[in-house]
Amino acid sequence: MLWESIREALMNIRTHKLRSFLSVLGVTIGVGSVIVMVSIIEGARHRVVKEFELIGSNLIFVVYDRSKAQEEGKRQEYFVAFKSDDVSVIRKYCPSVAYVSPEVRIPAKAYRLGEEKTIQLVGITEEANFVLNFDLARGRLFTESDIDQWRRVCIIGWKVAEKLFHNEDPLGKEIRVQRLRLTVIGVLSKMGRVLGEHRDDFVYVPLPIAQQYLMGNRYIHAILAKAVSTEKIEKAADEIWQTLRNRYGDLRGLRVDTQRNILQSIGRILAVFSLVLGGIGALALLVGGIGIMNIMLVSVTERIREIGVRKAIGARNGDIMRQFLIESMTLSSIGGLFGMAFGWGLSWLVGTVMKERLPTYVPIWTVLLAFGFAMLVGLVFGIYPAIRASKLEPVECLRYE
Repeated sequence: MLWESIREALMNIRTHKLRSFLSVLGVTIGVGSVIVMVSIIEGARHRVVKEFELIGSNLIFVVYDRSKAQEEGKRQEYFVAFKSDDVSVIRKYCPSVAYVSPEVRIPAKAYRLGEEKTIQLVGITEEANFVLNFDLARGRLFTESDIDQWRRVCIIGWKVAEKLFHNEDPLGKEIRVQRLRLTVIGVLSKMGRVLGEHRDDFVYVPLPIAQQYLMGNRYIHAILAKAVSTEKIEKAADEIWQTLRNRYGDLRGLRVDTQRNILQSIGRILAVFSLVLGGIGALALLVGGIGIMNIMLVSVTERIREIGVRKAIGARNGDIMRQFLIESMTLSSIGGLFGMAFGWGLSWLVGTVMKERLPTYVPIWTVLLAFGFAMLVGLVFGIYPAIRASKLEPVECLRYE
């Protein structure tokens, strides 16, 4: 019985090809829009998670935003930036912290044999080896003696090696940053863009070298810490916060964020975008549903005599209603299937062409949800035409011209 109803619905769709196509088109666009929009949001979410994994796990970020402190109306002339003593205090009084890695960052240019490359110079200590997920392509990482003895050595990113050395082996060779000559001891693997930064353009040097020769002071721009375990990351962040508060009092502009909290904040923002963009796609689906309802109402008018004949030979109201509901849902299902293909294909195209700027990811639940919503649209917008058809009187139908 069900298959017969579906077969009859398909025959009716074939009979009115253009009309059916226009009805299906609205649902196709709606389903495709939902899939594409959600795939963009999910792509962004997956990229953020992947990029955080690239720079390490169980991370805690300690920064001081001086401009934020001044916005809040409290000028703190006694505090300019973190110092080495702050790192020592965190190591001493925060038992849930496994490693502490201070760093400074300086935009600069690197030179070698007439070649020039704009870089981000980053001063670190040997503990950065344990905090950040350095993936070496060749060479070695910094040792404690490199830091303590102020050795003029560096670890360079993949793009820096490609630009300054071309096909040569960089290990043991020198590059110049401003007036400072540095010997390359390591080359990092290709990382690409991580959290909005081109990590392949980074050059890492021992922290004292960056402070003394390139900054001219002993300040630290940020502190990265790693908790002893994932379970203790919040406790470690609280310990760092309390330690710095005990040291400096109510320090406006101080931020101690965990990797997990940052991911959750980004997730909440992306969830709002998902709702907004998904809502736009849902509106397109509703427009498609209205189109289906209009087509079904026209179909009821065209088939009044057919309805009368069916009722005259014993068809009940429920049979008529079911037939028109199946036709409506068949239309929306066809539109949903085309929309799934359209949305998946467009998402793949966007993700392929704009891989770096606009990655996409299509979770299966998005496709199933969009198709299910299309079916629901066909059911809801098919109810009124189906009820109207089922309530027609046989005698009046047979008189209809």
